[in-house]
Amino acid sequence: MFGNPAAERAAIEMTYEDTATVSRTTLQKKNNISKHVPENIYTDSICALVYSGSDKSQQMQAQNKIDYDAIIFFPPSLSILPGDKIALKRFGRGNPNSTIIYNFEVVGRPNVYATHQEVRVKDGDLA
Repeated sequence: MFGNPAAERAAIEMTYEDTATVSRTTLQKKNNISKHVPENIYTDSICALVYSGSDKSQQMQAQNKIDYDAIIFFPPSLSILPGDKIALKRFGRGNPNSTIIYNFEVVGRPNVYATHQEVRVKDGDLA
């Protein structure tokens, strides 16, 4: 299997248990008015979420701030750019009815390999 990227990619993708929708802000013009709107680039793409251990979340007096870094593994064929938004459905591959949704923003450029790509993301929200 080693030395055969297609077989290695298939083996890696068998471990992906999540699905994701990747969206990007695009410039659209309608009636001579231009505006930036989010557009879904990929929907229901298989992926795998890995927490990177950098959790800077903190409880403030009036709110609980969520702030942590993670990595999402995707197939190498997807073109994911810095600033893209990812809505990840946890365990969505095996359970399309999963209601566990995490929202991330891509930070930096993905590391793309022949078998997969590693996309660094940040979750910043209020709980």
